[in-house]
Amino acid sequence: MSDPCTSSSVTKKRVFIHRQAREMAKNVLDMCVKERQNNNLTFTLNNAYDRASRYTGLSKRTLSAIQNEAKKGPLCSPSKKKRQCNKKTNLNVDDFDRDVIHRIIEEFYLTKKIVPTCIKLLAAIREKIEFPWGVTSLRKLLKDMGYRWLKCHNKRKILVERPAVAYARSIYLRKIRQYRQEDRNIFFLDETWLDNNLTFKKCWRNEMIDAVLTDTSSTNRLILVHAGSRGGFLNGAKLLFKAGTTSGDYHGQMNSVNFEKWATDMLIPNLPQTSVVVMDNAPYHSVQENKVPTKSSTKSVMLEWLIKNNIEASLTMRKDQLFHLVQLHKPTEKSFKIDEFIRSQGHIVVRLPPYMCDLNPIELAWAKVKRIVRHHNVTSDFSLKRLKEVTELALSQVTEEDWRGFDDHVIILEENYWQRDGLMEDTIDRFVIEVSDGEDSDTDSTKSAISESDAA
Repeated sequence: MSDPCTSSSVTKKRVFIHRQAREMAKNVLDMCVKERQNNNLTFTLNNAYDRASRYTGLSKRTLSAIQNEAKKGPLCSPSKKKRQCNKKTNLNVDDFDRDVIHRIIEEFYLTKKIVPTCIKLLAAIREKIEFPWGVTSLRKLLKDMGYRWLKCHNKRKILVERPAVAYARSIYLRKIRQYRQEDRNIFFLDETWLDNNLTFKKCWRNEMIDAVLTDTSSTNRLILVHAGSRGGFLNGAKLLFKAGTTSGDYHGQMNSVNFEKWATDMLIPNLPQTSVVVMDNAPYHSVQENKVPTKSSTKSVMLEWLIKNNIEASLTMRKDQLFHLVQLHKPTEKSFKIDEFIRSQGHIVVRLPPYMCDLNPIELAWAKVKRIVRHHNVTSDFSLKRLKEVTELALSQVTEEDWRGFDDHVIILEENYWQRDGLMEDTIDRFVIEVSDGEDSDTDSTKSAISESDAA
């Protein structure tokens, strides 16, 4: 009777030996060859762990663990579980919490009269809001909020807002105060999304609104664009359409083309004369008119811009010469296409400062609209038709009295920012910040944004 292991009728299963096992086998073989050449064992038979460790290349501790595991049953490979995604690493801090952090930083300087470190700041933030992240994430968030670390005379790093951010807020507050004193019609515009599955989230609170809702993924989602003032929503300016559709006037998404179409067809015709239009810096609001070429632009783009602006140049010039001319003649401020269009119709455009969504009263209007939609959506499964009906109902229930309350709330915030910014200027100046001439620019600020040291 033949051995089944050598029978030709039996196909041997191929064994795959992984890298670590192959290295271990090589170690054992090398030791055996060496012992044969010396005609002597390297270790005595009594030193089992020493021999096994030398042969396999594993530590005695590892070998002992393997032996204990073998006593419980057959050895097997460790399970290779897929690494779970840590949701805490997804730094998703809404605008309302960002404002809380902004106020906490001011409190350190104005009330406590001390320079905040990341560790102290993190502890203070966790007392006010839910913040499950650590110091490293906080540094990233501060950079995203427009803060950076600068050195004072004693080399101590202090946390300050980028000059461009503080400057933009100061300019905005000065303008909006002037227009309010002149009793002009001020209209705030914005876009939001509604779907058939809304959940509660944090919000600015007052006696009229106790929560804001955030949209979640849904097949039935609406895009809402509107404008409003102290007197309520602007009649005729409402735009409500389904997101994700590929037909219709607005193609299912809000972009610069659709926003300009809305402004042309629905906003401008319904604005009172010489109104003030306030908007944020969303990308589709910020398509530049006569965009200035950068260093990475091609020669043809640079030349085209120079000729368009009546600046003498030729294709025979080197790229560095063309860019030098661009730098000499570029405008001091960016010019946006939608701003120029609105101004051409006799109105004034004001841009909200970065990171300051709380200065837009329409955000409070969105909060009430979504709250009403949520209260009607008991089963969270509205059809698109029903969602539109309830959204229309919610918009009609945001009254002129509501808007006066929203606007009064924002006026208080504007005054608080104005007062605190003045105090912050004086407080920061006492630290005698030593910066180079180039560090105040937007370009260079990113180079010294945030220190990784614990002292920061």
